[in-house]
Amino acid sequence: MTAAANETAAAAPAPGGVRRVVLSWIGLTLVGVVIFVGALALFRWGLDATHEVYFDETWYVPAARTLLKTGEMTRQEHPPLAKLLIAASVAMFGDNPIGWRMLSCVFGAATLAAMFAWSLALTRDARQALWATAATLCDGVLYVQSRIAMLDIFLMAFGTAALALFTFSLKERTSPRRAFALATASGVCLGLASACKLSGVFLWAGIVAICALIGLMRLWRARFDEPSEHDFYASAEWPAMTLGGAAIAFAVAPAVAYFLTYLPQVIRAGTVVEFFAGQKRMIDIMTGTSASHPYASLWYLWPAMTRPVWCLFQVVGGTAATWSAQHPAQSIVGLANPFVFYPGEAALIYCGWLWISRRDVDGMIVAVAFFSQYLPWAVNPKGLEFFYYYFPSILCLGPALALAFFRGGLKPRYGPAVGFLIVVALGFAFFMPVLSAQFPIDPDDFSARIWFAGWR
Repeated sequence: MTAAANETAAAAPAPGGVRRVVLSWIGLTLVGVVIFVGALALFRWGLDATHEVYFDETWYVPAARTLLKTGEMTRQEHPPLAKLLIAASVAMFGDNPIGWRMLSCVFGAATLAAMFAWSLALTRDARQALWATAATLCDGVLYVQSRIAMLDIFLMAFGTAALALFTFSLKERTSPRRAFALATASGVCLGLASACKLSGVFLWAGIVAICALIGLMRLWRARFDEPSEHDFYASAEWPAMTLGGAAIAFAVAPAVAYFLTYLPQVIRAGTVVEFFAGQKRMIDIMTGTSASHPYASLWYLWPAMTRPVWCLFQVVGGTAATWSAQHPAQSIVGLANPFVFYPGEAALIYCGWLWISRRDVDGMIVAVAFFSQYLPWAVNPKGLEFFYYYFPSILCLGPALALAFFRGGLKPRYGPAVGFLIVVALGFAFFMPVLSAQFPIDPDDFSARIWFAGWR
């Protein structure tokens, strides 16, 4: 093929009508590395502003210490992987504020890099993917969870990576081997997400549901009039989608990955029965009764953000009675940036419309990713729920907004998108004093940012 022909091929639509990315894969990888390093620097900045454990760190840091000292796995209401990672963080970086939180920081940065990859897989446009990544960085919840020794950021990192790999696999049209490898890697990430918190199973089920839907339509030999380049279904165009391939990628691979995270416990107990006993302990705890909590909220209230969780509030050098400009307070609240949150939820409805009315594959993936991680909480047997359980779904808002701006008309709306991104970035900076303990605030600053009584 001549050089001119090569240039023509690069500019032409990819198989299935998906536009090729302008940058090379090496260039895109370098962009991902820059995103990771930049996010890591931001999340690491002021990481030790709080010198004591706070919120659920009071559970997981002692659990890490016990694990390192005796090998015993405590906090049995959750699978082991995230607790192993917190223990590894303490082992590598020390039993200090940096050590407790450093791997949370690393996985938060990895989540943002994975978001770039997922957005790139959805849009096949580097500019649009960068826009969605920036919107995600400004959502507030990723920043908060990346700076605390809790389980959720590990769940979010593996879940986002699973979505990126799944989307790349679904859009792979030329190489069955590559499509299957990507699908299997996605399945491994789903198993690891579930091994961090059992709620990772929700996304696993959502992706399996997509596979089942496509498989059924193939079985029924469904056809659509006027096929579109963004159709979520076209018979035989996803080469990895065979019954055996799907079973290996999304049943065997996740299950094996999940089981392997229990190996330290199995080896310590000297029997594989420990794996099954661990599942029973989790079920017993999850189906038991829970005490009430002042920041608990029910699942159907989360989309309104009526009750965010305060992780930390302490007056520097005083008490609540002395809180003033002279004695400001360190505060960390799991509050989503409202300039991303509410428009993003509207964009999620638009994604659902894209899927149902236009058969849009990207709208389907984003909508399923959001609702599969949200709606199962409606049947939570324990009943005690918190707004931060909604955070994995909130990660879908950046890609949803990108689809709304860039696929919501005859041509992408780059001008309004840039203006919107400036607003959300300013909003993120404005709310930073209540998201990071390194910026103590006085009562006036607090009142300017905490708009509703339920946010207090």
